[in-house]
Amino acid sequence: MLRALHSLRFVFVMLIVLSHLIGHGFDFGGECGVAFFFILSGFVLSLAYGDSIREKRFSTRAFVGKQLLKFYPLHLITMAVVLLMDARLGLHSEWGRILPSILLVQSWIPSEQVYFFANGPAWFLADIVFLYLIFRCLFVVLNKLTLRQAIIASAVVVIVYLLLGGMISEERVNYLLYVFPPARVIDFAIGILVYRAYQSQCTMSLRKWLSECSPAKATALESAMVALIALTALIYPHTEPHIRCASMFWVVVPVTVFFFATIDKSGGLVTRLLTSKPMMSLGSISFEIYMIHAVVKRIVQSIAMNVGIESDLCMAVVIILTTIALAYPVKIFFVDKIYRKASNFRYIDKNAEK
Repeated sequence: MLRALHSLRFVFVMLIVLSHLIGHGFDFGGECGVAFFFILSGFVLSLAYGDSIREKRFSTRAFVGKQLLKFYPLHLITMAVVLLMDARLGLHSEWGRILPSILLVQSWIPSEQVYFFANGPAWFLADIVFLYLIFRCLFVVLNKLTLRQAIIASAVVVIVYLLLGGMISEERVNYLLYVFPPARVIDFAIGILVYRAYQSQCTMSLRKWLSECSPAKATALESAMVALIALTALIYPHTEPHIRCASMFWVVVPVTVFFFATIDKSGGLVTRLLTSKPMMSLGSISFEIYMIHAVVKRIVQSIAMNVGIESDLCMAVVIILTTIALAYPVKIFFVDKIYRKASNFRYIDKNAEK
């Protein structure tokens, strides 16, 4: 992956973590972070597999199998940990809630008790599996469109989305526009369109221009991108729920992904920070942070309650540091180890990794 984008994964996953620690006072972090990861997935997968799709070497079955190996074992472990913690408290869940999570279809069921079951952040996995399944078809369709057709189609989709979104009751917005898998196809498709723009001749010229920019000018451009995200955060509380849950990020996030992908090797101070070894290392554990932070939060809060610690700030710091510290061994000794062993299975398409 492009280095700056790799580190940005840590930045945006921390926005999600902070949103879960702060609560509704920082919903911006969760919704912006989720939009970023859906859009980034469309972009990065297109970069990795675009050529194999064009050359008809791409296998959806092998691709999905490979991706599942990366996250499914950890999903099962985190869910099991939460269930064991519940059992210790005398709480037991019925199979009607457990089975959808095991099958990664929980976000298709319009009940918060189901799609946020056990390790709540895992709802994202159900959505991403659906997007993996339609990735090839979506990539082919979006890359066949002319520029004019792509602009018209995008405008129609946005208008229809906003019209329908405005008709949804506020209590249904979170599910229908934020969690429901078909709703996130738009974010994923935007990532594929960003890939198209990134591969264009105009971007090659832009990349050359950026490489010739002085460090001061590059830093100013990067600062403008940071300011754009900050401005979005300021506007966020004043927008309607059906806008802020996803669509308000359909400009700022794609621009951010495109910009840092393009300036990756010739940036200023912000890019230098993002491509530093510590940030690259943190970027490599962003998925593990996402998957375990809610479990760590619950454990730390339980311990704090038993020992009489009431400071929210103290607990938040402990949760963040503990999550980051645990994410490294989880990645090295569990996620990566299982993937390396399982990747020898015959259904993994070795060509897809090239």
